[in-house]
Amino acid sequence: MSKYTPVIETPQRVPITEEIARQHPGVIILDPKRVPEFQVVDADVVPTSPGKVSLTLQTESSDLGTRDLMPDVRMTQGTISWYWTQDTFVYHEITIHNYASSAASGMVILWSLKDGYGCGVPFSDLAAGADLTVTVPFEVLPQHSSIGIKPMAVEIRVDPTGLTSWMARMPIDAIEKYNNDASHLFDPDGGENLETSDLYHFPFSEGYRVLLEAAQAADDTTEPYQSAYAITQYVNGAMNYTYEDPYIEYIFSDLYLMDHPSPINGKYLGVCDEYGTLYTAFARALGIPTRFLSFTMRLPSGNITGHAIAESWNGNAWIHSDPTLNVFDNPQVYRADGNTHISITIYGDADDSYYTQDPNDPTGDGILRYEDFRTQILLGEVPRYN
Repeated sequence: MSKYTPVIETPQRVPITEEIARQHPGVIILDPKRVPEFQVVDADVVPTSPGKVSLTLQTESSDLGTRDLMPDVRMTQGTISWYWTQDTFVYHEITIHNYASSAASGMVILWSLKDGYGCGVPFSDLAAGADLTVTVPFEVLPQHSSIGIKPMAVEIRVDPTGLTSWMARMPIDAIEKYNNDASHLFDPDGGENLETSDLYHFPFSEGYRVLLEAAQAADDTTEPYQSAYAITQYVNGAMNYTYEDPYIEYIFSDLYLMDHPSPINGKYLGVCDEYGTLYTAFARALGIPTRFLSFTMRLPSGNITGHAIAESWNGNAWIHSDPTLNVFDNPQVYRADGNTHISITIYGDADDSYYTQDPNDPTGDGILRYEDFRTQILLGEVPRYN
């Protein structure tokens, strides 16, 4: 295999200044020295709706010796969004309780600890012993944030001095993904390359798991090309190539791969189909339009073989990714290695119901025959790899 190293620029997040914060009402800058002070709170976490969880915090004891001397307002419950999309608002409902003996006013802040800023909303005249649910609209600023894992924290400040009455890191991290509307990272195929299927189970049908690992793979990247490269490398390192017969005959879904790791080293198992499947699932989960491709080619020996890869849309072009070989943005690698007669197939939605005659491949199990979800052969695209 010919060697090629893509040029990956690593743009950095732009730090938020006081001037920028003033341009976005509700945005507050977080002193980075304070981040370690936010300790994870003990809470019951229950999924409530796509992308949201309900938190019920464990009961905290109150120091009766000091509760009358200062305001004592704490979070007791919340409905938290565990993923957000760049350049949008994401809403969190926070329930607070006033444990003091007099009314309290102040502010509830939702922090993104990694991005160094948060958004706050005020509350006023919360009676002693009363509860209040406030909605905190968190503004996702793409130029000041990144794709990936977003540890969240809640802080309650009380008047008149802005003293912190309660603060904690949430027990579930958020995930930031790309925006796929017409003015951002739009899919040129009308959303086809962002869809879920029996191969790709993100993010709502199976919840947090697929999107979380995708975010870990591309964590702290800031533009699609960089994210796709990071996912390529991650999938290559997370999988072991196997020669077991089932992986030659079938294609296994992202969930199957995650549920059936190697008993030896815990890595995922598969051939190029599974490498491409996992890459496609992770990239799509983060909002990167991605399509799964396979092709046949004649080796220098004269034998015919097949291979599976993927392409991701960076906003201007389809970028080649081969997680099996850990090759990125180098579609000529196959030609450079002496292969010829390359014929490419682009695959669409995968559905077990396309093929139900095999008792070993029942409908809905996420295991598909290789031919089951072929959609079309685009011979006009062959020169890119030939």
